[in-house]
Amino acid sequence: MQFITLKEKEFLEFSKTSIQTSFFQNPYWGKIKKSNGWNSHYVGLVEGKKIVAATLLLSKNISFFGKMFYAPRGFLLDYSDYQLLEDVLQIPVLSCCALSPRSFGQIRRIIRDANERHFNYDCLDFCPKQLFKETVRFKHNGFYIDQDKKSDLEPRWISILDIKDKTIDGLFKNMRSGTRWGINNSKKNCLTIIEADETNLYEFKNLMKHTAERRDFIDRPLSYYENMYRVLKKDNLVKVLLAEINFKKLKDKTEEDLKKNKEKLEKLSDIPRNKGQIKELSAEQENIKNKIRLLEDTIKEYGDKKIIAGGWYMLYGREIVYLFGASYKKFMKYNSQYLLQYEMIDYAIKNGYEAFNFYGIDGNFSKKSKNYGLFDFKRGFNACVHELIGEFDLVISPGKYNLYKNCFKCYKK
Repeated sequence: MQFITLKEKEFLEFSKTSIQTSFFQNPYWGKIKKSNGWNSHYVGLVEGKKIVAATLLLSKNISFFGKMFYAPRGFLLDYSDYQLLEDVLQIPVLSCCALSPRSFGQIRRIIRDANERHFNYDCLDFCPKQLFKETVRFKHNGFYIDQDKKSDLEPRWISILDIKDKTIDGLFKNMRSGTRWGINNSKKNCLTIIEADETNLYEFKNLMKHTAERRDFIDRPLSYYENMYRVLKKDNLVKVLLAEINFKKLKDKTEEDLKKNKEKLEKLSDIPRNKGQIKELSAEQENIKNKIRLLEDTIKEYGDKKIIAGGWYMLYGREIVYLFGASYKKFMKYNSQYLLQYEMIDYAIKNGYEAFNFYGIDGNFSKKSKNYGLFDFKRGFNACVHELIGEFDLVISPGKYNLYKNCFKCYKK
């Protein structure tokens, strides 16, 4: 085996075909991170002329701390080949990194039942023992459960829907009843799905800002989204969808419902056997009138139309990744996020993708969990939970490493 530096094109071709590939292990991600001061390196192991393992390594010079290397989502290799794994752990680049190369987050275990739990992490069957034999050299960041307590850069718990050889109708039948209702209800609410471009990315940014404040996470500036979109759109590797509601059209539709309700009432004679039906229709009439009044107030405040939700999707390899999602809390009752995911899953099926990756969730499946709602929303589409092994640091300078970790904690707070 020989350790070599790969050309960008060589790495891209290997990345596309690797079973362990992810969007974070390709040259495009390196170009996106360049705007934040990261440099890209492509390295691998070859056997003869065949590449058997490779990784994108991002490096960054951090004042005082030195240089940090980062292998986002882990090396691309066959983790069941323990000798190959052993060879990768010995590659020269690891011995010259100054601070903290992270890796191995790609190894995963699929949890078909969301109630399945493994608290004895000393005997996890999906963790190659070779990794933990290397604990003298590598520091594992832990098997966290709650998303809010994670120290990893990327989620350790993700949710993925298998769509290989599936139809949208078949998938729809297997979704939970509440999810099916949400999709059907969204179609009644005069929603239109719009594909964003550089001229209206600010709409998505506004949604993200609101969602970050509501759910207490750090949002990025508009320039971050613009740069990411610019890099990816050249090769059609990104879709940003916006859900727009037409309040005026919905008001007209609701007024039509009121008219039909009145016609039904007028046809009923005031005789004892119809009193129950008359009572129900009268109550329904009041609800419709209240809905119309609310829509009239909404139109006065926001106009006839408004963008109320959005989704950011990465298209790479065998899967589509739902990387960011955002919505205005006031308008969540219109179920726009259900329609966004349904439309994008349908797109993924029609374009030959094998998986729809809902991405990060909480590993705490308790209804008392702060992030239970997000997990439950994604579970409703019949997606499976994937538990990843987590991230490892190779610590070269313990003093600087510990200081950096403490500084990073303060930054996050």
